Amino acid sequence: MALQSLQINTIVAMRARDVSRPTQEQQEAADRRPLRDETQRREAREAPRRRTTP
Repeated sequence: MALQSLQINTIVAMRARDVSRPTQEQQEAADRRPLRDETQRREAREAPRRRTTP
């Protein structure tokens, strides 16, 4: 296969690292968003709407 002959040298690795870094704006936006653990679960938020009155 072609992927088996792929060789990653130092220059390619450094470019990949730079490309994968978020911009300052993206990093600040991510810092403002709550973490997954800090948000309510979807089931907990939707539970009151699903109740039916007899």
